[in-house]
Amino acid sequence: MSVSLAPFLKTLAMSVALIALFAAGQTAARADEITVAGFTNGCFGPCTPPSFSGQQTASILGLTWNNSTFNGTTSGGFLALGNAGVPPGTQNLNNLGSFLLNGSPADYNGQAFNLRVNFTLPTGIAGGNTSIFNALLVGSVTSVNTGGVFVDFNQTPQTFTFSYVNGQGQTVNGSFNFNVNDVSVIAGGSNVALTGNITGAQQTAATVPEPASMLLLGTGLAGAFGVVRRRTAKRPSEKPGSAS
Repeated sequence: MSVSLAPFLKTLAMSVALIALFAAGQTAARADEITVAGFTNGCFGPCTPPSFSGQQTASILGLTWNNSTFNGTTSGGFLALGNAGVPPGTQNLNNLGSFLLNGSPADYNGQAFNLRVNFTLPTGIAGGNTSIFNALLVGSVTSVNTGGVFVDFNQTPQTFTFSYVNGQGQTVNGSFNFNVNDVSVIAGGSNVALTGNITGAQQTAATVPEPASMLLLGTGLAGAFGVVRRRTAKRPSEKPGSAS
């Protein structure tokens, strides 16, 4: 008995295509923008900055620092944390804090400032959600508008990686780079914002196939093969001596 394999091969090809489309839909991931949120704390001299989201100030001689909270979403993997600074008594927003320098004579050379950045978003940051950035102070003040202070940070970006499960049950993996910018403060001037940058930010999410979906796919494939089997079983046998 000769049975054509064409129907079986056609069904098999369609089944393979269906499996490929299903797998692609379940595992395909695309890079997304990320939301970054958190707050800063700081202190002058050999010290460890505190860690709390409420308003906090720190001072050395005539220089005062005021902390901040921040929340923003990247665009093209970039987010600027550079909002204008506000005076002590009001917490900054969407920068890393601000400095205010009065005109009292003082020498700031060799003094230190330590900034703690606490990230509340994204969650699941490897190694913890906080990091400390150190700066050296350069400059001196004689009077108002005479002299100033330069706050010198290491400009090398620090890379953060993270992983968490979102509300849809997807595992999200990503990373971003972060750096703190240097700042110059004039004596007797206005508040100067301490700023920073998020660069190279990206995250991807992939879904693990659900058991119910896999069962549905398996049922469909079994049905397809059943149809082919019934069709081949119903084909009439060729008569002896007939041409092949």
